[in-house]
Amino acid sequence: MNVNALANSILSEYFDWTKKAREFGFLALHKPILISLIEQLDDKTLDRIGREVMFASWREMAEFWFQDSSPDNILNALTMRAKFDPKISTRITQGEGTCAIVLRHDYGPKWSIVVAGALREFVRQSFHVEPRISQGESVITARFKVNPQK
Repeated sequence: MNVNALANSILSEYFDWTKKAREFGFLALHKPILISLIEQLDDKTLDRIGREVMFASWREMAEFWFQDSSPDNILNALTMRAKFDPKISTRITQGEGTCAIVLRHDYGPKWSIVVAGALREFVRQSFHVEPRISQGESVITARFKVNPQK
C-alpha cells in the first residue's frame, strides 16, 4: 500500500465512521471491561437492554445521521458501523418475501443476548412480524417474512 492510499484509507474511516461516532456519543471502552460488565447481568436484563436500549440507539443513530429512522436507514446505520469496526459485521439478505439479518460480534455469548433482543424488537416494530432468531456465541440471525406494502 502506498502512502496516498494509506492516507485516503485513514481519512475515509475518520469521515465515514469515527467522526459520526463521536458526534453521536460513542466512547471507547476496553473490551475486557465491557465483557466483564455484561457477564454480571442476568439474561432477562440483557434481553431488556437489547429491546429497550440498543434498539432505541439504532433508531436514534439513523435519525441523527440520515434524518430518518426508517427500517432501511436503521439497517444502513448498522452496516455503516460494521464497516469500520472489525469486532462487528452485519449482513442483510432479501429474497422473495423473506429477509435475513445476520450480526456477528466479538463480545462474547452474553452480548448475543443483547443483540438478539434488539433484533427481535427491530423486526417486530419495523415489519410487524415475529422473527425466527438463531443465537450463537458470536452470530445472531433474524429471519422473517416481509409483508407486501398495501
